[in-house]
Amino acid sequence: MANRCVPLVLLACGSFNPITNQHMRLFELARDHLHSTGQYQVVGGIVSPVSDSYGKQGLVQAKHRIAMAKLALQSSNWVRVDEWESQQPDWTETVVTMRYHYGRILKEYEQGRGMNNNSNRNATSSSHSPQLKLLCGADFLDTFKVPGLWQDEHVEEVAGRFGLVCVSRGRLQPEQAMHESDTLSRHRQNIFLVREWMRNETSATEVRRALRRGLSVKYLIPDSVIEYIHKHHLYTEDSERRNKDVVLRPLSKQVQQPVNSWDD
Repeated sequence: MANRCVPLVLLACGSFNPITNQHMRLFELARDHLHSTGQYQVVGGIVSPVSDSYGKQGLVQAKHRIAMAKLALQSSNWVRVDEWESQQPDWTETVVTMRYHYGRILKEYEQGRGMNNNSNRNATSSSHSPQLKLLCGADFLDTFKVPGLWQDEHVEEVAGRFGLVCVSRGRLQPEQAMHESDTLSRHRQNIFLVREWMRNETSATEVRRALRRGLSVKYLIPDSVIEYIHKHHLYTEDSERRNKDVVLRPLSKQVQQPVNSWDD
């Protein structure tokens, strides 16, 4: 049956400051849901931390966020951390990151189709070209409504060209955001809403707050990440003041740059 399904890669973009168990649960929930449709075979997952130039208050250096994400995902055999976005000199729009990864995925797919050895047969047996979808939590859809944060053309491309897999989060339900957005409603067939039945409202913000106050975060983030945080003295009162008076780069960049085309 798998070879009749569309191969699909899930991409999660964000601060991952730090990565939490809930971040990783999104991948598992999304994969289960997509497999249950009988239409897709999830073949990979990508965690793409944002660059330091994002300018969000309390954002620790990308090298630390990358290291923590890699430690957290050591036990996963299908989700990996990618450093490309985090290494860009300026903040990168989500849609640009998606274009980059989709280009890589297509290239790897075409190279794989040209190989006939047994190790690549399962990965290339599908007659469908691979797809890439953006994986996010319910709160992400609300960012589309923030004035100046997204270009309309980018929302159109993310939802229409690629598609989204959105997981409910606590009391936040994505159906409302879908209803209120003409663009999301128009592309609703390309947006998968996944319900998390076991409510988990763990957030990186609350984890950082607990760490600043010397409280335990065990079972909220992996032990290896906790050890790394303590070793490098991350998430202190000083680190939380970082970028305190900085305007988020998306808000300033959108004013400065023209709209990018899909081929950029």
